Amino acid sequence: MKSKSFETILYSTVGILAMALILIAFNVVAGAAKKRIDLTREKAYTLSPGTKAILRKLDTPVKIRFYCTQAESSTPDTVYLKSYAKRVEDLLAEYKQVSRGKVIVEKHDPQPDSDAEDAARLDGVEGETLRNGDRFYMGLAVVMVDEKQTIPFLDPNKEKLLEYDISRAISRVITPEKAVVGILSPLPIFGMGANPMMARMDQQEQQP
Repeated sequence: MKSKSFETILYSTVGILAMALILIAFNVVAGAAKKRIDLTREKAYTLSPGTKAILRKLDTPVKIRFYCTQAESSTPDTVYLKSYAKRVEDLLAEYKQVSRGKVIVEKHDPQPDSDAEDAARLDGVEGETLRNGDRFYMGLAVVMVDEKQTIPFLDPNKEKLLEYDISRAISRVITPEKAVVGILSPLPIFGMGANPMMARMDQQEQQP
């Protein structure tokens, strides 16, 4: 009896240790691979090939400042918006993952009269007034060196355009549009060609 009890304990202990080693090995491998699995039916957090192409071209870090109010009150509006904010964070994490660290995500909580609220306003992020009168911030600013693109408010009703809006903002900061300058002047800016009728008088062409 004692022999059987000892064998049972031995086998159960070995089994527990084996399971523990398997779990540890799985976590190590998963951590090294750094793969994220998108289990949503519409693949909401799987970036499109176009977005991946933009992120792979990054050679300078791009910072995304995500402003989201961490409301303490649990009204239907705040619960709905905080749920959407969590999905936005998950998508931003995917951007960071695919960019191999070139996309830096910062999260700020713009409470009333706080430095974060001042920063949000400077970045052009606007707070939406809820039905209870509180202001709820949920927007982001994409910054690279001196270029900045802002999404003032992330509307949950436009969730299908979320990836497009973020990717467009990143694309615009890495390839800013050059300003077009027009000149209006009565002077011959581009020079004045010689008049054929005056060629006999050796009139020369005017340089710009």
